[in-house]
Amino acid sequence: MPPQSNAEVAAAQLELVDPTIATLFERGQHFLQEIERAEDAHEVSTRLMRLVLEVNPGGDAGSFDPDGGDLGTGSGEVYDVAMVGPVYKKMSFELTFLSKYATDSRKKAVIDSTNNIVAKGMKQFRAYLDKVLNGGPGNGVLGTIASLAGTTATMAVPSGAQLVYVNQPVQIYDSTLTINRSANAGLMTRVLLADPIVTQTIVFDQLPPGTVATDVIVSAGLNGANPVDLYGIKYHQNNATTGTWLNLNRANYPVQLQTPRVNGNAGALVPMQPWLVINKVKKALGLEELGRPFWHMPVEQSHAWNQLAVTVQIIDRAQRETGEGQDMAIRGAKSSAGNMCGLRIKESQNADQTRVDLIDASVWGRAVIKNIGFMKFANGNVWYQKYGASGGPAAAMGFIYDYDFQVFVRNPRKGGYIDNLARPSGF
Repeated sequence: MPPQSNAEVAAAQLELVDPTIATLFERGQHFLQEIERAEDAHEVSTRLMRLVLEVNPGGDAGSFDPDGGDLGTGSGEVYDVAMVGPVYKKMSFELTFLSKYATDSRKKAVIDSTNNIVAKGMKQFRAYLDKVLNGGPGNGVLGTIASLAGTTATMAVPSGAQLVYVNQPVQIYDSTLTINRSANAGLMTRVLLADPIVTQTIVFDQLPPGTVATDVIVSAGLNGANPVDLYGIKYHQNNATTGTWLNLNRANYPVQLQTPRVNGNAGALVPMQPWLVINKVKKALGLEELGRPFWHMPVEQSHAWNQLAVTVQIIDRAQRETGEGQDMAIRGAKSSAGNMCGLRIKESQNADQTRVDLIDASVWGRAVIKNIGFMKFANGNVWYQKYGASGGPAAAMGFIYDYDFQVFVRNPRKGGYIDNLARPSGF
């Protein structure tokens, strides 16, 4: 008889499943976390919240003749009001009964699908909200198609393919945001693959007829021309003199509503640019006006800054004996972020790859009609029953997270940004 082989005993062998689960995608929510740390949050109704702004000073200054001269008339400061109301954001989840039953003990599976979908679902919802806040200026745009080959789109930078996630439902609008191609075709488009690192491509399951380069990707659920979504960084930190900001006509206040800007001119980040942003804020509002500032910076520009830090360290060591070391305000090179010009750097993988923003958290806030959490159904239930084609219950259930709020800034001049920066080599 031949010896017993492995094939003859394989049926009796035990199978090991490593309980450690590796996540192969990102769920960053760094800017959302910063905004939620701000204490300036207010419960609101569906009526618009009003923010009173002092837009112009008062007083008629000048010289006068104390020997009976005419003193003239006076004036007072001028006020206007900005207004903000919530938008309604949600993320839905479902699982079958078998998924629940087959994973409800450690004897059956290394995860509990019910607990996991709840915990991981909240992380994914927050990551999505962070992407929206880093996207287009309050219009829900998550990316612009630069070129198209079938259902594979190469995305323009910024923001490339960074602001979508796999399986996300999206819509396609034309570049003017007046034509919703998805709604007109009655199609739901999903992201099958996204590469924000190498190719900046997104693969879709289907695209509506007429989709072309220059079209934009927007969040599902938005509708109509010129949709309105969360007001994020590019909405509030903007030096435009046309359009509107929180219902105010920018043309009426072409200076007062402008955020200080430094143009990077397609060049690399250099130390004088962040200093210039800070000094422009000082010129706009006074020397002591910054409250709780930090730099909101993409990984690409943080990398560029750390490259400068390494260069300065080499220069300083070479010049230490002569006492001529240079101080370019670069600190924290030993960390992945550190600080810049004495202010904390907060990295974000969702940030515009060609931009650096000086955010003053003291003027950012939220108007909230319902805080983030479960949507509740009849009798306070958070799980809902699915129903089949027959009208009877299906062997599946679901839940929805929602967050009904809007982001505001009390003073758009209390911050600044550098844009049109080159991405460093390797990105």
